[in-house]
Order: sequence, then C-alpha cells, then structure tokens
Amino acid sequence: MKRIFIIAGIIASVAIPLVAQNVKGKVVDPDQQPVEAVTVIMQTQDSTFIDAVITDSLGYFSFKENPEQYRLIFQHLLFKTQEKEGNTPEVGTVTLQVNNYTLNEVVIRGERPHVKVEKGKLIYDVNLLTERTSVSNAYESLLRIPGIVEQNNAISLTGTKEVTVILNGKPSSMNTDQLMEVLKSTPVSQIQNMEVMYNAPAKYRVRGAVINVVLKNTKSNEPFLRGEISGNYTQSAYASGGGNLSLSYSGKKVSTDLNYSPQYSHADNNVDVISDHTVHTHTYQIRQENDGDLKALNHNLRFGMDYQISEGNNLNAAYTASFKTHGEARQRSTGNFSQSDNLRTSQSQMHNVNVDFTANFGLNLGLDYTHYNSPSMQDFTNQSDEEKQHFFVDEHQSIDRWNVYAGQVQSLPNNWSLNYGINFTFANEKSGQTYHLQDGSTLPSLSTNTKMKEETYNFYAGTEKTFNEQLSLSISIAGERYKLMNYKKWAIYPTFQLGYQLNPSHIFQLGFSSDKIYPSYWTLQNTTSYMNGYMKIIGNPNLIPSTDYTTQLTYIFKGKYMANFYYSYIKDLFMQLPYQSPDELSLIYQYINYDYEQNIGLTFMIPLSAGELWNAQLVLDGSYNKDVCRQYHDISFHRTNVRGIAQLNNSFHISSQPDIRLELNGVYASPTLQGFYDLSSIWKIDAGLKWTFANQRAELKLQGNDLFNSSTPDGSIDYKGQKLDMKLDNMTRSLVVTFTYKFNGYKKAQYKEVDTSRFGH
Repeated sequence: MKRIFIIAGIIASVAIPLVAQNVKGKVVDPDQQPVEAVTVIMQTQDSTFIDAVITDSLGYFSFKENPEQYRLIFQHLLFKTQEKEGNTPEVGTVTLQVNNYTLNEVVIRGERPHVKVEKGKLIYDVNLLTERTSVSNAYESLLRIPGIVEQNNAISLTGTKEVTVILNGKPSSMNTDQLMEVLKSTPVSQIQNMEVMYNAPAKYRVRGAVINVVLKNTKSNEPFLRGEISGNYTQSAYASGGGNLSLSYSGKKVSTDLNYSPQYSHADNNVDVISDHTVHTHTYQIRQENDGDLKALNHNLRFGMDYQISEGNNLNAAYTASFKTHGEARQRSTGNFSQSDNLRTSQSQMHNVNVDFTANFGLNLGLDYTHYNSPSMQDFTNQSDEEKQHFFVDEHQSIDRWNVYAGQVQSLPNNWSLNYGINFTFANEKSGQTYHLQDGSTLPSLSTNTKMKEETYNFYAGTEKTFNEQLSLSISIAGERYKLMNYKKWAIYPTFQLGYQLNPSHIFQLGFSSDKIYPSYWTLQNTTSYMNGYMKIIGNPNLIPSTDYTTQLTYIFKGKYMANFYYSYIKDLFMQLPYQSPDELSLIYQYINYDYEQNIGLTFMIPLSAGELWNAQLVLDGSYNKDVCRQYHDISFHRTNVRGIAQLNNSFHISSQPDIRLELNGVYASPTLQGFYDLSSIWKIDAGLKWTFANQRAELKLQGNDLFNSSTPDGSIDYKGQKLDMKLDNMTRSLVVTFTYKFNGYKKAQYKEVDTSRFGH
C-alpha cells in the first residue's frame, strides 16, 4: 500500500502541466446538423499557415495552438468556403451554406491516395483498401496493409522483428491471440483508419513497430442500442465452431459495450522425428511418430463504459475476462525408441480491470490490474527397452500485475509539441511443478516451486515539430529501470523519426528505434516438461531480455507505391532450439540467448487494379540474415542466409446485385534459418466468397484457408554432430462458414485490452 501512495504522489507531480486552452468549435449545416470531414485551416492575420484539422462525425474540431489572433478557413466540397476571425479559444458554432453545382455531361474521375504521412505515421485509408474486397472485420482489414504477412494465425510486418497492435493509441494488455479475437469481432465499418509506425514515439508506451487501429467515435446526441450476432463453423482435421454477441449503447455523455464470444477449438498436432543421435561415440538411429490433438472451450467476456465528463474530458473503465475450460492436449508417440502416452488437461482464467482518464489539455492517467491463474495436470506414461515410466505432474501459475501510467502532451510555440510521462509496472508471479509417482510419492529432483517479483520503472520525454508542409521531426527518449529477482538493469531507448515530402508524389521517411523484449515468466523457471519418451522442454533461469535496434528508410510514390529499406540488430535474441544431448538419448528444447541476430532487407509494395472488377496488392521482400551464438551447450554457430517473400492478394467484384465478392490470395516464403536449424520453404493459397444481403445487415461468408495444406515448414539440423529431421504433419487446410447479422446499424465500441503475452506454460 505504501508503494501505491508513493506512485500516486509521483503521478500527481508528473500530471501538473502548463495548462493551455485549445481553439475549438463546431460546424453545422443550415439545418443545424453536424458536418463531418470539413477541413479547418488556421492562419495568422497575415495569412501565415499555422495548422489544419478535420471535423469529426459530430462536427467538432480542436486545435492544439491558441494564438492571440487567428483566422479560420472552413472548406468542404459540398459547402461554400467560409472564413472566421477570432481571439478566444471558443469559436462556437459555425454554419456553412450549401454550394450549388450544375454539371452538364461532365465526368470527374479521381484516385485517393492509399497512404499519407503525418507526424511520422503512415496513415492508411481502410475504406479504400477494403471497399472492393470481401473484408468484413478489423482483423481482415489489418491483413490488407502493405507488408503485413500472416502465418499460423500470427501476423508480422516485413522489416521488423515484432509488431505491436494497439487500439486508439493505447497499448494492449491482452496477449496476441485475445487481441486478434477482438479485431475479428470488430466490423470494418467502424474503423476510422490504421496507422503504421515503424519507430513509435515513447508517448505510446510501446517501443518498436506499432500498428494503431483507430476506431470511430460512438458518441451520439440521440441515444441508440446496436448489436451484432454471428456464428461460425470450421472444418479442418476436426470440427470447430463458435459465435459472438456484441451489444453497444451510445449516448451523448455515456456509451457502454458488452461482448461475449465462446469458441470451441479442436486441432491436430502431429510430427515425425528422424534423429541420428550420438551419445559418446555411438550413433543411434531414432524414428518416432507423434500423433496428437489439442482441444479447448474458450469464453471471452468484456464490459466497458465511457463517460464524457465535458468536452475533451473522458473517463473510461473496462472489465475483461477470459476463461479456458476443458483444455486437453494429448500426444501418442510410437517408434523404435519408446512408446508413450501424454495427456495434459488444463484450465485458465484471466481478469482485468482498467480505468483511464483523458483531459482536454493533453493529460492521460490510468490504472490497470490483471490477475491470471492457470492450473494443469499431466498424466505421462512411457515404455522403452530399458525402463517404464508413469508419473503425474501438477503444474500451476498465478500472476498479479499492477500498471500505473501518467502522460502529458503539451503544445509549444512555433509548432513544437512536448510529451512526457511515466509508466510503472509491478508483477508477482508464483509457479511450479510437482511430480507424483503411482505410489503417491513425489520426485523432489524434478519438482519446483518459484516466486518472482518484477518491477519496471519507465520515464519518457519527447518532442515533435512540423517545420512546414514538407518537413517534420519527432524525437523521444525513454529511461527504464528493470528488476527481476537478482537481475537489475538500467537502459535508455532513443527513437527518431524524420519525414520529408518533396511533393505529394514523393514522400520520404527516415527512422530509428530501440526496444527491449522480455521472455515469458514460465520460460524463466527451472522446469522440465516431458513431451514424449524422447523429447522434453527445459526452462532457463539464466535467460535475459533481448534488445532490438532498427533503422528504416521508406519511400512512397503517388501515395500508393512503397519501397522500404530496413536494418535491425538484435542483441541477446532469445529463441527456442532443439539439442541432442551428448550424455543421454534425449532431445532437449530450450530457450537460449544468441549473441545477436542481424537482418538487412528491402521491401516493395505495389497495388494493382483493373477498373471496378479486379483489385490486387503485390508485396516483394528480400533480406540477408545472420544468427550468431558463441556457446549453445557445447557448440557454437555463425550462420547466414538470404530469404525472399512474395505475396499477392486479389479481390474480384463479381456482382453488385446481389453483392458478391471473391478473394484469391497467395504467399510464398523461401527457406530460412533459425540458429543452426533449417526451415523449408512454404507457400499458401486462400480463397473466400462473401455475399452481403438484407440491406447490408446480413453476411454469409465461405472461406477456404491453405487450400493445398502447404503453409507449415519442415525443419532439419545437420551441424557439428547434430543431425535431425522433423516433419510437421498438421492439417492447416480448413473450410470456414460464417454468418453475421447486424441490427439497429451496429457500431463497435473502442477497446482497451489486457496483456497476457508472458503468461502461460
């Protein structure tokens, strides 16, 4: 409790800004209805440009600047241009007059840019990217961003080691799987735009590459209740299915949302192992076939409430919960070395409460608490020529984590802005394993019980400057003190972003960022988990975080063609690798730290189209990669390779009445390496057909994923006495049928998620 009071005092001291009122007002039409997307330009009395903004869905606009005298120019295609001079922050309500056009046999054709650059961000027009596709939700929209590649339900951004997805400028507190589920249940119609930052400023409280999904404002002068209900069925190796129910209430001051999503999943898990394993001087040829499956019933629940205290002052609160019940993973292994049966049952629950306050003078305060609990039981039997094993393993993990943050964004003269703040996180983790034999006795040599305390103190400051319409600059620096048990480390993370627009057709962006990535809590435990009679996973208490330094140079031609050159250096990269023990017939999987990983590459992104019928996007990426580790058990590696990725997404507008759209997408990735582990090439073909009907309220979608079952790579090792082949034989081909119905013009509320990325075992 003393710590909380100390933190509260620090937040209070940080949160005392130099308060400045913003110039703000509202734009309406002659019927007093709000006008959206009005361009409002601020000038000095001598017509010098200061800034420009766009009105929101309710007609409101707000400038960060507050000059003593100013002139505002209001522009909209459907209304007459209007000017207004003032010297106070409150502009009031501005009424625009309708512009009458008379067009006689004139056809105007134009093309909107796919992307624009604003203060170091690549802002994508989601409506333009998806209007001719079968995309129906935010996740599918995310996959249309140039450079985004999906593999095994995970996304990556070419040129970066990892990418973080945030909503409305707020970092996520969910793990990746939970966040993707939220995006899949968010209609594409509720997305304002998507912002890509290869080098996110420190004010976002997330380092490295970031994709910010900006959702539309759900506030309304007239209260309304909207919702969406959907169901899906998936057929792959086994049948899976689920549904989603979303309700939202929007009012002038208060908006709430409720989301419940159950999902039953059942997938296969098969791998064949061919191992030439040398112990001392004798080589054994081991052949094992491992067949298994994974199934679980998951429930995701969220209730959120947003309260607008006054214009620009908002209080948000949310409760998010996730429950996994009836989790079961089974694997049977047969071969010339052993016969084993491994059954693991599990359940887990996560509860998160978040409270966030934003003030109209740029202040943001927040408190986030997460509780996670995950018990499991393993029943393991193994029979080999030498011995028979049968034991039970009780596993548990419990985590309590507090996060408090305070930030301030402040406008300064001459188009400078300043941002600074704190972000403190405290976590208590308890986990362990208890091995039981059939007679009820325990195995102390394998049993563990660990308690860890983690503390992260982060302080940041940054500045942004728009010099003119051509040049902009963003610089920030974060200082962090990290402590986990006996590991203590101070670190500095600088971020730099420079944007230059030669003209609207030629835009350049240069950036540098630094980041630190932390391993999951379970990998830091001194645990041993048996997969079968030959393979086991061992924890690594000596694992340390990795540090990533990345430089990007991006060129955008005509708002849609892009070229991106990147270089990254990752010190102490941690990665899980297999290793044939020289002392026993055991294949060990363990996370270890490399000395470093280095990547240098170039990505091209090219949109293609043929009228209204065909719309496509081609992405080509080539990179040179190096993995270096001086000591992994008794071997070292220094390996390089060249990798290429080609991705083509095609959309066809089959019919307008009825509204039918077809998608055909493909991706190819050449062979690559992971330490001394070689991964084969992969390729993937997806196809989708979407029919929208009932006045755009109903949607039926048929999706075929990985039609040729070719997206899973095989792995092999033939390096310094290590010789191993692994063939993954999972069924990745699937057929998905989804039906969605929206009532009362459904709108999805904006979310604040829960981070559990380092939880679980």
